[in-house]
Amino acid sequence: MNDFFLWPDPDPLAPSDIVGPRCSSESVESQLRDLYPCAEPVLFSSARAGLSAALLAMGLGRPDMCWTPPFSSHCVLEAVALACTPAPVEVDALRAALVYHQWGYVAGSPFGPDVRLIEDAVDSLLLPGRSPFALGGECVLWSLPKVLRVQGGGVVFCRSADLAGKLRAVRARRTHSWLHACLRLKAKSSPLAARYWNGAEAMQGELPAPMRRQVRRALSRLPATARHCEATLAQFWPQVARRFVQQGRLPSNLALTPPANWERLWGPGGRISSGLRSFPVRAGAPRPRWIKVAPLPVHAGVTTDDIQRFLSTLAIEDPHELEIL
Repeated sequence: MNDFFLWPDPDPLAPSDIVGPRCSSESVESQLRDLYPCAEPVLFSSARAGLSAALLAMGLGRPDMCWTPPFSSHCVLEAVALACTPAPVEVDALRAALVYHQWGYVAGSPFGPDVRLIEDAVDSLLLPGRSPFALGGECVLWSLPKVLRVQGGGVVFCRSADLAGKLRAVRARRTHSWLHACLRLKAKSSPLAARYWNGAEAMQGELPAPMRRQVRRALSRLPATARHCEATLAQFWPQVARRFVQQGRLPSNLALTPPANWERLWGPGGRISSGLRSFPVRAGAPRPRWIKVAPLPVHAGVTTDDIQRFLSTLAIEDPHELEIL
C-alpha cells in the first residue's frame, strides 16, 4: 500500500525520448490544441512555473494580492510570491484568485469580474474534447506528471490568444536549464537534489526536449488513459463516475469521510501513504469550510486490483459502503 500516493509515480524516460526526432513546445501545444480545441495551451516545465508566469503575464506585481487557498503547498505559495503577494484569507482589493479543483472536484468561486481568476486543475484528468474551464477563468493549470505519469511538464490553458502570447514571451525569457532538468530526475532519490530543484522550479520556462518527447507519447495515449480511468472508477462506483464525466474530468482521488479508526491506515506510518488531508466541503472560495478526509487514489497509476486491495484492507465488502464526498 505504501507505494500509492495522491498521484502516480512517473514512468522513466524511454531511449526514444532521450535521443529522438525534433519535438518543439509548439508541436506539443498543437497536440494539446487538438485534444482541447476550446483552449489555447502553453507548455511549461511544470504547473508551478506556469502559475508564476501567468501572474506575471497578467501584469501583477508585489503590491497586488492573490487569494491562495489555505493549506496550499510551499511550491504554490512560492510560485505566487514570485509575482505578487499570496493572501489565504479574504482581503480588500484582491487582484487575482487561485481556485483549486482539488483532486478533480470542481470548486465554487464567488469572486467578481474585477478579480483575475486562475483555475488550478493540476490533478484533474481533463477529458479530451471537453472544456478545461469549469468556472470561466482566464486560465487553467494542469500538471502532466500528476495525470499522465511523465517526468515533467505543466500546461497553462488560456481563454485568449493574447494571454497565451504573453505567457510564451515569459517562457522564452526564462529558457531552460539542463542542470535543473537533471536535478529534477534525481530529486526522487536525492533529498539534496530535491531541495535545489524545488527551490528553483517556479522560475523555469521551457521543458527540455527529452521530456517533451515523453509528453508527446503520453498525450497520444490520453484518450485510452481516460477510458481506462473511467472504466476503473465505474466498476466500483458508477454514479460517481457519471458525476465526474458530466463535469468533463476524472478525479485523481476520491474524498472519503473517515471513521476515527482510519487514522491508523492514513496516519503517520499508515498503509496508504498520503495521510488524511484537508478538503473544502463548502465548495466556495474564499470562505470554504474544511474537514479531514481520507483520499483514496483512483488515478492512472491505480488498477482495479489495487482498489480491491484497498477495500480489503478497510474490511469493506461492498464499495457503496464508503461515504464518498
